[in-house]
Amino acid sequence: MKRFHVLKRLPDQRALLNLGCGTKMHEAWNNVDFSVYARLRQHMWVVLFLRRLGLISEPRFAQFSLVEPDIITWNLARGIPFPDRTVDVVYHSHLLEHIDREDARTFLLECRRVLKPGGVIRVAVPDLEKWANGYIRSIAESTATDVVDHEQVIADLLVQLVQREPTTRKLQNALVRWLERVALGDSAKVGWRHRWMYDRLTLRALFRAAGFEECQVVSAWESRIKEWNQFRLDIETDGSEYKPESIRMEAIRSSN
Repeated sequence: MKRFHVLKRLPDQRALLNLGCGTKMHEAWNNVDFSVYARLRQHMWVVLFLRRLGLISEPRFAQFSLVEPDIITWNLARGIPFPDRTVDVVYHSHLLEHIDREDARTFLLECRRVLKPGGVIRVAVPDLEKWANGYIRSIAESTATDVVDHEQVIADLLVQLVQREPTTRKLQNALVRWLERVALGDSAKVGWRHRWMYDRLTLRALFRAAGFEECQVVSAWESRIKEWNQFRLDIETDGSEYKPESIRMEAIRSSN
């Protein structure tokens, strides 16, 4: 049986759900995550202690300040911890690609379950089409003797499918890297590794297979979600696009 949480609502009574939020969230939303940041945010004394010992770097400590104190710490492999037809919006960014391909439809069905009829789902994932086009441009422009930049294009495309250790861990000192390997595991175990990639055709097909309608690709700044831009979930503080390598798609839950 799922453990249901109390929904936070806007003054207009909308309930907005941000799944797998990481450190990209807004206080008006119901933010759900199971990262180390989310799990330790409720125990900041532990974070401060580890920082004093030098086991949490300053850049990582700064990330904790971005996590809302009321974040819902929950493993989404157990489902979404809200009742049927209770939320107006479901949003997740760079989460779906971390779910096994054969489980993706099941997860979107769970998103549909908690949405009210007529509710909006908005999903952002790395866009395979953009990556593939970048690779094709690179191979056309590179020479046989100058492949350094081209190899970087390949690395950017494949790294999160194959790398054994999260990129952020590689920036830590040797002791911290070793402790994290022991305590948290490799990229696959901490949920860093990509399990699949999508483009506009396959993402739309997946939405439809999960029962969503009116699927459309949108930019970072456009949405059917009321007052979307004020939440700044797809844009940086300077107004630029967050994760410009993404494709973003919205759809509607039908009335049935």
